[in-house]
Amino acid sequence: MRSTRVRWGAAALVLLGAALWLVDRARAPDGRGLPSSRQGASQEEAPREAASRHTTSAPPALAASAEPAAAIGDLPVLGPSPDDRHDGPAHPHPITPRHLEMQHENGLIALLNDAMSARDGARMRELVHEYRRTHPGDPSRLQDGYEVIAGCLEAPGEASRAAAEGYYAEHRASTVRRFVRAICLEGG
Repeated sequence: MRSTRVRWGAAALVLLGAALWLVDRARAPDGRGLPSSRQGASQEEAPREAASRHTTSAPPALAASAEPAAAIGDLPVLGPSPDDRHDGPAHPHPITPRHLEMQHENGLIALLNDAMSARDGARMRELVHEYRRTHPGDPSRLQDGYEVIAGCLEAPGEASRAAAEGYYAEHRASTVRRFVRAICLEGG
């Protein structure tokens, strides 16, 4: 029994020693840890990331040109070939006008959600108008859902409740449906 404990203890010490050796080996000669490529990039990207987290009341602007952006924030775009250089931080693909359009749409949806959380029906109507103007094709019918919610916030009553019930019954797969239920039908 005692010899089994000694063997397990010795094995644990050997594993601990190997782990410490690996950690020590990963350090630079002066005792600092070697930066991984992500750590080095995060120091360079810190101001850009902080700026991107800055909330604004306007969504990102749509691109006017039909050409993809070759580099954003001075980062190159990786090429598709295995022979292309892949050193340092880079975008994995070009940012196309469709990417910028999706970013703009997502920005509008975020602003609509913020206005909905603040129960600001007038602001929601302004944003829905902008959403309809810049993104006329809306297969998910989100614009209609946000319009119904804005109506419930601005003029609660039978007409807005009937519109909410119609939207809730018809658009079962909508991501806005639960908000229609909570705000318009349950009075939340």
